[in-house]
Amino acid sequence: MTLQDVKSLLPLRSRYLFAVIVLLCGLMGYGTYRLIFAAEIEREATRNRQHLETLSLTISATLQKYDELPLVIAQDRRIREALEQPNRAAVLAEANRYLEQINQILGTETIYAMNEHGLTLVSSNWNKPDSYVGDNYAFRPYFADAIGQGVGKFYGIGIASGKPGYYIAYPIRSDRGLLGVITIKIGLVEIQRALAETKSDSIVTNEDGIVILSSAPEYRYKTLRAIEPTAAERIATTRQFSGQSLELMEYKGTSVGNNMTEAVRLFGGNRYLLQSVALGNRGWQIAQVDDTREARNYALASALAAGFGLGFLLISFSSVYYRHRAQLEKREIYADIDAKIAERTIELTSRVADLQRAESVLRQTRDEAVQAGKMAVLGQMAAGITHELSQPLSAIQLYAGNTRKLMEAGRLDMVGENIDNINALVVRAGNILSELKSLYRNDPTTIEPLSLPSVISHALLVMRPFIEKAGVTLDVRVADQRVMGSQGKLEQVFVNLLSNAVDVLRDRTDGRVEISAETLGSEVVVRVRDNGPGIPEAQRKHVFEPFFTTKPSGQGLGLGLAITRFIVDAVGGRIDCVNLPDGGLEFTLTLRNADEVS
Repeated sequence: MTLQDVKSLLPLRSRYLFAVIVLLCGLMGYGTYRLIFAAEIEREATRNRQHLETLSLTISATLQKYDELPLVIAQDRRIREALEQPNRAAVLAEANRYLEQINQILGTETIYAMNEHGLTLVSSNWNKPDSYVGDNYAFRPYFADAIGQGVGKFYGIGIASGKPGYYIAYPIRSDRGLLGVITIKIGLVEIQRALAETKSDSIVTNEDGIVILSSAPEYRYKTLRAIEPTAAERIATTRQFSGQSLELMEYKGTSVGNNMTEAVRLFGGNRYLLQSVALGNRGWQIAQVDDTREARNYALASALAAGFGLGFLLISFSSVYYRHRAQLEKREIYADIDAKIAERTIELTSRVADLQRAESVLRQTRDEAVQAGKMAVLGQMAAGITHELSQPLSAIQLYAGNTRKLMEAGRLDMVGENIDNINALVVRAGNILSELKSLYRNDPTTIEPLSLPSVISHALLVMRPFIEKAGVTLDVRVADQRVMGSQGKLEQVFVNLLSNAVDVLRDRTDGRVEISAETLGSEVVVRVRDNGPGIPEAQRKHVFEPFFTTKPSGQGLGLGLAITRFIVDAVGGRIDCVNLPDGGLEFTLTLRNADEVS
């Protein structure tokens, strides 16, 4: 190719170069977005699947532990005598009291026995307004299944009580034949509470696609697909969902779809991710809905970084190309006649100015691409840390709640397995936090002068989400005092005190926590008070002892205040608590004044 040929091609290429670069950057950004978004969704799906499988196992274990209880209860002579002698009031009364006592011990909703025709003769709620005694439940599937198949299991809303529950029924037989059916109704409050405490919206559907449990009450008794006529007839006959309209479910105004046949599915214009796993062998499914905003934002940031990067490379190449083109033109000008030197010099000067402006654009584009890359990495790190911590914490909560029930049921083999799982999850969360601490903060264990407002501020970084979620009002009145202590350990002290206050104020609409401090010579006295119920005086002197707690069983180990006192003693301080005259509890924390320490 001759020099003249090159000259003839350059104007044509430069005319379309910018359009080609824009097109290529757009294609690169689009392809990167699709790949990154798909990869993020796959990672999210993998993490969510582990969480759902854990929930599925926990719920299945909760239901299975009641499977054999009706058989044990049915062996008692009082139940058999009540079915054999239904006309003897004394026999029925004794059986009623027995079922009432067993129901209280097991913590179940109701236990009742029906004769062979489905008429309820004795029930644990015999003395309550919604007593089952005298009601006939032969139309319920669990009655017919117990007689025909040896066991009946059924979820439905109670006819008398209006409360949902899970029913397990077994036949009671004698040498003369069928005496009746014993049934136990299990309330699902604990499972419902566990779903409500999960980060994402979770639902449990039955074999007909009807939501029977949900983390949000508004989704309960909605259906994910149109109910088949045979199923609708069965539901109406058995009064399974009495009083419920069973409308199609919408999630935040968006249609979820017709079913959950796909284990992982995007809907709402890829705004939401729906995942499900099987729950036991009943045909039930447990599903979780997550917002894909983080994945979309990260994919968008990555696409922008890729597009800018490609643009930088192409513009750099075009810059080199134009420089080479300018050199060719210069050689031609030098070879031409002297009369055109002045004219060519002016043209070259103009082109140099254009190149300098192009280089300025390149530098700006490069800086923007680098910054976009930094933001993409930061977004990835934040998303990863958030999910890595939320999953072990949620799983720990579920395992811990289930362990107490297993201990009460005597299932020590499963208790040990749960404890091993909890330990593994704690180690995982601890490793994550240790890595963060080593990366972003050097937390010395030596005692040194500290800013009290700084310590409280760092503690509030941890507790503020829980304070806001509980609707508690926080009032901090602390001046610029300095105390002697260890930054990380004193932060833990305030985290523990605030955590206890939030727990007792969670159900109050006027919950309030106050933190104040005053300097008294060589000491700084910090007071943390709330307007909760306080604690009995007989228990107050034990609050700092290990394993002592006033929380309901399964909601606390009683170590928070013991650890708090150990930390305060280690830094040379004191801590005490008193009940306030107008109600509430006040913790008094006395620390050494750093300004008075020589």
